[in-house]
Amino acid sequence: MADLRRIAAEVDPVPPGVVEAARAAILTRHLDHELAELIADSSEAGAGLLFEAVRGPGAGESRLLTFDGGGVQVDVDLAPTGQGLRVIGQFTGPVSECGVERGDGGAVEVEVDELGRFVADGVPPGPIRLRFRSDIGQLVRTAWLVP
Repeated sequence: MADLRRIAAEVDPVPPGVVEAARAAILTRHLDHELAELIADSSEAGAGLLFEAVRGPGAGESRLLTFDGGGVQVDVDLAPTGQGLRVIGQFTGPVSECGVERGDGGAVEVEVDELGRFVADGVPPGPIRLRFRSDIGQLVRTAWLVP
C-alpha cells in the first residue's frame, strides 16, 4: 500500500492551492466568533456573465462576494493586481474594526470610512478571510477564500 501511495503521489500530486487551503482550514478553529454566511458569489455558474457584461473587458478576473453575519452585510470585490490581491468592500451596518486575515497567520488591518467602505492593497496570494466586529461587539469572520 505504501508503494501504491508513493506512485499515486508522483503521478498525480496534490495541487499547492489544496495544501494551502487545508492549512488555512486548520486555522479556522475559533469558537469565539460568528461565521458570516456567503449569500452571493460571482464565480458560481452563470453568475459571472452579468458582471462581465456590465463591467467590461478584463473584469472577469474580479470576484464579487456578499456575506451576511453579526447583523452586518459586506460586499467584497477581490481583484488580482501586479502587487498581490486588492480587496475592496463596503459594509451595510456599522463595524468597529476590520481586517483581512491570511492563511499564513498574518493579517492586514484596514480602516473603514464613515460610509462603511474599505480597501486593502497588496494582500499576498493564498487563502484569506475577512474579520470584523459589529457595533454590538460580535466578532465575525468569513469562511476562507482562495481567490
